[in-house]
Amino acid sequence: MRFVVLFGVALVLGIIMAFLDVSEPLGLMISMIVIIGLSTYLFIYPIYGEKNVRRIESYLEKRRKNPVFKLYYGMGNRIDQDVKEATEALLHKYKQPARQALFKTLHALYEDDILRVKKDIEDIHPPQYKAYYQAIVAVEEGKLERAAELGEQIKSEWMSHALAAGIAKKAGNHKEYVAEIQKAFEKTRGMQRYVIYKQYEKDLKVV
Repeated sequence: MRFVVLFGVALVLGIIMAFLDVSEPLGLMISMIVIIGLSTYLFIYPIYGEKNVRRIESYLEKRRKNPVFKLYYGMGNRIDQDVKEATEALLHKYKQPARQALFKTLHALYEDDILRVKKDIEDIHPPQYKAYYQAIVAVEEGKLERAAELGEQIKSEWMSHALAAGIAKKAGNHKEYVAEIQKAFEKTRGMQRYVIYKQYEKDLKVV
């Protein structure tokens, strides 16, 4: 559908440029700017900029042939087979140690296998991502001071709030947990927003 929209826009632009008698170089430049901008909105915005969770989910569901989208959709809806197949496909496609470590870690976290997480996070980059997952492990093990120390290495706002929520929940502070997870959700967009919403749906207030 998005390709049809782009084709239609390109056709209309061509007609308008011809009607206005715009020079070919200028018309081509204007058309390229419009098409690139529209393409960014149609294809990239839902992944990184969209805030409406239902639209994000619809986008992911329609593109489940892509293993990345299949992974996020599967994790969001607890579809074990989708998560397993997507992870296997991504591990087969991406051979870099850092990417392999990230996909393995996400799969291990999905299955609540902390021992596997501890093993797989060693090759994760950049450092703040590694610190984030190490902090998650520390929270699960009840090492809250260690988790807070690791949290100081994290620059991403949503990660900081998500970690703070995990620490608060483990410490039994439900009010702070809800406040922090709400802040984490508000700091995200696109697929990350979708995952946080699906994971903490019961405790989030979505406006």
